[in-house]
Amino acid sequence: METAAGRRFAIATALAGLTGCAATFSESQCSANDWYATGYSDGSTGHHASRLVQRGGACLEHGVVPDRPQYAAGWNDGIQAFCTRENGFTVGESGASYERVCPASLEADFREGYSRGHAVFVAEYEVSRLESAIDKRSARIREMQHQMQYAVDVLTAPDTATTDRLFLLERTKSLSEEQGRLRAEIERLNAELADKRIRLEALRQTLAYGS
Repeated sequence: METAAGRRFAIATALAGLTGCAATFSESQCSANDWYATGYSDGSTGHHASRLVQRGGACLEHGVVPDRPQYAAGWNDGIQAFCTRENGFTVGESGASYERVCPASLEADFREGYSRGHAVFVAEYEVSRLESAIDKRSARIREMQHQMQYAVDVLTAPDTATTDRLFLLERTKSLSEEQGRLRAEIERLNAELADKRIRLEALRQTLAYGS
């Protein structure tokens, strides 16, 4: 079953091309191209209609003139599918930017959905940030535990010099104090994380469209 994180990654990957360069067509592709389908694809994935300039320029180099009316018709249909409240939510939740591509008649609906989705994205980011902070501190504690075990092993060795014993005792004390601080931070972060997860779930339930 696809996870929410996997779905958002796929969406973000697909939308990453919003500001990228258009694909270059070969001569055979230009000759056989369905310009309505190309326009629909560009519109439904949130690209500006001006992308035809890039696509058409590549084809003109091969002596093939793009069918602008067909492209425009496809793009207009595609942008209708893109600029909905529901899709605005999907784009906002993925963390992708909005390139102000929607016509005025559809702008308000898309932006409403995008704003809702972006609020969920920010809440998800906060949860992820706290999880990362806890993991980082937990990893440091594990590292210190290994260091302390090494110190104990050396301290109990009969041939350890007195000066080394003093150093290791001081080091062990320092590591123990740091562990205490980190454990307290983890406890605080876990409490904050629990609150953030509750808020995230509430936002998902109240802001998402449909099921």
